[in-house]
Amino acid sequence: MFKQNQKGFTLIEIVVVMGIISILAAIITINVQSARQKSRNGKRRVDIISLQAPLEAYYDANKVYPNTNGNWWGIDVTYGSHDVYGPNGWIPNLAPTYISRLPSDPLDNGAHRTYVYRSDTFNYKICALQWPPDLTGNDGGVFNNPKDTFYDPLRPDHCWMVCSGEPACSSW
Repeated sequence: MFKQNQKGFTLIEIVVVMGIISILAAIITINVQSARQKSRNGKRRVDIISLQAPLEAYYDANKVYPNTNGNWWGIDVTYGSHDVYGPNGWIPNLAPTYISRLPSDPLDNGAHRTYVYRSDTFNYKICALQWPPDLTGNDGGVFNNPKDTFYDPLRPDHCWMVCSGEPACSSW
């Protein structure tokens, strides 16, 4: 006899809309995480490449590369907890004279992701390490790719590198 005028949504409609929003949010989050990882990997590559010119300038001025006596130096505790400039920089004496500041890994937590440098004065090698290796594929599939020009054959699952030539490139 009386017609009821209903306003609002039913519980089912609200649950369906919330489910759709949740699915979209999950998809967006996954894509954003992937983009962030690719961005960090791009920065790592640019960082180690950008060190080649200052190292060559140092070599031209001193006729040797900054020396670590054949040891690996890095910001990471495992590699001596070195600084980003000065004689105790992870590349000694390169910054601030030849570069304003040595780069550090975008996710550097002092233990697992870092840049490291090794030199015997005539050769050098710089590595962008991700340790322990990310075997889950969260690295975006960038490591362990022999076609990549920055691939480190000695650390195929967790490292990119730039080097001065042999023997640094293949045996360090």
